[in-house]
Amino acid sequence: NSIQRGAVSVHGQNSPTTSLGGSTPNGATRSRPWHDFGRQNDADKIQIPKIFCNVGFRYHLESPISSSQRREDDRITYINKGQFYGITLEYVPDPDKPIKNTTVKSVIMLIFREEKSPDDEIKAWQFWHSRQHSVKQRILDADTKNSVGLVGCIEEVSHNAIAVYWNPLESSAKINIAVQCLSTDFSSQKGVKGLPLHIQIDTFEDPRDAQVFHRGYCQIKVFCDKGAERKTRDEERRAAKRKMTATGRKKLDELYHPVTDRSEFYTMQDLQKPPVLFSPADDMEKSFYGHETDSLTGAPDLKGTSPFLLHGQKVAAPTLKFHNHFPPDVQTDKKDHLLDQGLVPSAMGDFVPPMKRGRMTPPTSERVMLFVRQENEEIYTPLHVVPPTTIGLLNAIESKYKISTASINNIYRTNKKGITAKIDDDMISYYCNEDIFLLEVQQIEDDLYDITLTELPNH
Repeated sequence: NSIQRGAVSVHGQNSPTTSLGGSTPNGATRSRPWHDFGRQNDADKIQIPKIFCNVGFRYHLESPISSSQRREDDRITYINKGQFYGITLEYVPDPDKPIKNTTVKSVIMLIFREEKSPDDEIKAWQFWHSRQHSVKQRILDADTKNSVGLVGCIEEVSHNAIAVYWNPLESSAKINIAVQCLSTDFSSQKGVKGLPLHIQIDTFEDPRDAQVFHRGYCQIKVFCDKGAERKTRDEERRAAKRKMTATGRKKLDELYHPVTDRSEFYTMQDLQKPPVLFSPADDMEKSFYGHETDSLTGAPDLKGTSPFLLHGQKVAAPTLKFHNHFPPDVQTDKKDHLLDQGLVPSAMGDFVPPMKRGRMTPPTSERVMLFVRQENEEIYTPLHVVPPTTIGLLNAIESKYKISTASINNIYRTNKKGITAKIDDDMISYYCNEDIFLLEVQQIEDDLYDITLTELPNH
């Protein structure tokens, strides 16, 4: 019987040599070919539903893929810790699903490949972070000087994520990123096989929207001291040896992904699962993106509390393992443990969760609030500038005053001394929060406007 291929697949590619049966009819174990030894059984593999399409958003990591990865398994790319690699963001117009906005937001993040709960992912990052020399050590770094085709600044969303803005209808964009953790960093034992990780990119058609428009991922393993090159050379030698010893060369070649100079991201079918974004416990201003955070706290000391868990509770000693990659669980006294968890004793002697604290105000690094009115208005209109950039301001004006961002030529600010200057990102980030302005709209051409924000004295 022929196998029908659909647009959605759970493998990297279908292999013409893969058998669908796992055992003989009588239940006896089937003998495995020599090139199958050391591989995971199908039941152990992580299956990620994918969409294969030649149009829409496409991403590439500027590094070659492994030559020893079989076609029914996801492609994998080896990179070095701390080395910068280019990521190219492209868009091929899709006539069936055109994008509406000229500026899109792409969040580039490093996450775990293994299916684990958000709690376990946070535990893994906390375990890694506890071994670093500085609390400011990031998991994912970006080269801010050598990017191409970006609109505005690169945002640090969390320790393992950055956000960029670009215009897919105008040109592709490129950003250089470096991963600062090793695949073996999540084990307290030497000689343990490193964890595969994902570079995942979530693109939002509307930067103000929480709905992911497109999601892609690239499987990687991270090595130290040029280990990626050594691993690649070893695999190339093994591949050459396979070709020399194999009798059916063509059939053997078809077992493996053809080598490419750069790694194409798979397009994911699941756009709903929120990624886990991590920042140290001292930074309480981050959370799952797209989620508001109500923090549970039972004591003034917030250290050890994580806003990335759905309930913001302090993480207990690791219990669920990444293939035993965590150190042993630490035994704790039950009462002290409950107190550490933010649970306080009631008058009846039971431990109850504390009252919810009010939602924290986001930092000005993530949003700025302006109050504006026009000449004929008495009541001010709040402009929520997210992100605190000119793009964020354009979007806020479009949202409240229904002036298309494409129709705005320039935005100026006139200060209390009467000095008029063109607004840029730094002016919004550092000098405008909660200021009040008179908003003037001047038409300079058909469907083209200049906007001036004249600063008013505070009441």
